[in-house]
Amino acid sequence: MDDASATLADDQEARRLRALNALRAFGGDPADPRFDRIVRLASRLFGAPRAAIRLIGKDSVWLKAKVGFDHVEEPRPPGLAERMRENGVVAHPDLAADPDQALRPWCADSRFFACAPLKTASGEIVGLLTVEDPAPREAVDPGLTDALADLAALAMEELLHDAETARNVAERTLDSERIALALHAANLGEFVWDMTTDTVRVSARMASITEVPEGVAPAERGEALYGFIHPDDREAVRAEVEAQLKAQGRYEVEFRRVSSDPHRVVWNRVAGLLVRDADGKPLRLIGVVQDVTARKDADDQRENLLTELDHRIKNILAAVQSVAGQSARKASSLDGFLKAFNGRLKAMSSAHDLLSAARWRGATLARIAAAELGGLAPNQTRWDGPELFLTPRAAAALSLTLHELAVNAVKYGSLSVESGRVEVVWRVAPGGGFNLEWLETGGPMTSPPDVRGFGMTLIEDVVGRELGGRATVEYKRSGVTAMIHAAADALVDEPEPEPVEVPDTRIVETVGGGDDSFRTGDIAGLKVLIVEDSLLLAMELEAGLEDSGVEVVGCAAELAEALSMLELTFDAAVLDADLNGQSVAPVAEVLRREGRPFVFATGYADKAAPMGFDAPIVRKPYNVHQIARALASVTGR
Repeated sequence: MDDASATLADDQEARRLRALNALRAFGGDPADPRFDRIVRLASRLFGAPRAAIRLIGKDSVWLKAKVGFDHVEEPRPPGLAERMRENGVVAHPDLAADPDQALRPWCADSRFFACAPLKTASGEIVGLLTVEDPAPREAVDPGLTDALADLAALAMEELLHDAETARNVAERTLDSERIALALHAANLGEFVWDMTTDTVRVSARMASITEVPEGVAPAERGEALYGFIHPDDREAVRAEVEAQLKAQGRYEVEFRRVSSDPHRVVWNRVAGLLVRDADGKPLRLIGVVQDVTARKDADDQRENLLTELDHRIKNILAAVQSVAGQSARKASSLDGFLKAFNGRLKAMSSAHDLLSAARWRGATLARIAAAELGGLAPNQTRWDGPELFLTPRAAAALSLTLHELAVNAVKYGSLSVESGRVEVVWRVAPGGGFNLEWLETGGPMTSPPDVRGFGMTLIEDVVGRELGGRATVEYKRSGVTAMIHAAADALVDEPEPEPVEVPDTRIVETVGGGDDSFRTGDIAGLKVLIVEDSLLLAMELEAGLEDSGVEVVGCAAELAEALSMLELTFDAAVLDADLNGQSVAPVAEVLRREGRPFVFATGYADKAAPMGFDAPIVRKPYNVHQIARALASVTGR
């Protein structure tokens, strides 16, 4: 056999073995009445003492059914596959008279042998129906060989039927396993109400979810399905279920269920489907139960958070309104008012950032001090004290306090000269809470002001009440000293450690009234594009920049509008990081690719800003001074 013929034979044998494996009939228990009847009939037709249905495997032969043989498995004769391909129904009356026959019997003493192939629909021969006899025959009736072929075909039909049944059973088993896995993954329990027997079957999963006993129990015409529902919800749920079943033959409801823990509210979701017969008569109700307590708790928490957010926003707006009013009444000029108000607003924003980073659980006193003093005069300020965690209310109050003291020190006190120093020290108070001391040294001599300003009102009155303690400010000749005492309820237990983050050098900050060495007029003549979704902020920024001699070429509030304005000619752009829920990154990407400078203006914390771009970030609330500084830095002014 040449190589091509050998390859073809190997392929044919491989296909034949795959067909045999698909039957799932090789091996196992050979006792089967159907196949036993076939071999008995073959044996009687030929009057032969031996007959068998032989399935031809790779290395062995399996006797699916047999007459006259004691074994069920035997070695596969060499060259059998080739001889089977060369022959159809074979009958040898006298093997001794024809020693060169293609197919020989399995028993050495057989003088008569006949066989018919077991063929699949695609023609693969997976086995043989064989008949053998020690006595020779003079001739073989052609009708007998035809009958043998018919019996072989019948055996093949039964094998194929068994294989199809096995596949269906396997598929059903797999489907059941898939359903069980899905129910388990979704934490679902199942039940069936058999309306014919009026019984309800509760699965183990449903029992664990609902605390209803597992197994079969009287359905009581469906009343058992409502027994685990909270009494206060039961009638409403019943009415809803009946209405949905009547309208669409299925239902889906949520309710509180009876719980073994009277202090815990448990919620379940049930979905059911009514199964009817051909005449539309209800037969059974099948359904699933799910514990949705966690989701309901999350919904309630979300509602509470929204309510709390609404409350805090209103409080913030009220505080801003109060700061604006008080700053206006105490200011001697419009410029003084803007400087004071912007500085105080920035202090409130810094406190908000610290609280937001800690998920509004509070903020450490050290981080509050660092936020207010760290960027002011690093070589002239120092703060020290134990790790104390303030409540959100106390943190906001102390942030404003330190801001007012710092602004006063920059304008009139120790930080107005290079030789001055500010030291802030706090210690835990003996009776709870903490004591904080603000000490200025090395500055000009101080004296009490003639008019009590709003800053001192904040420190002595408002902050004293917000911290639940008291605050006093003394104007000594050596410098201002402030003593602040906070009550115990201004502190909270330390939560998880706060991450230490390296400040982003791109963030433009303004402390107090701003850096007087910079003049907004330095950016006069620039052409600027503004991308801002808040109309009021855009109008304010446009007016402020135009006062500084900047030409605003356009204001875009939407991402698509901003992208279309990139065709305009401008020197730099101010980009709000978020435009009505859409990132401004596509605009920034185009500008970066074209080499045109831009700055970000955002109300988000650092991590929420488009950090993949090398551009300054001005955090809201900002003033024109900060935007101007950022524009100057990116345009080389």
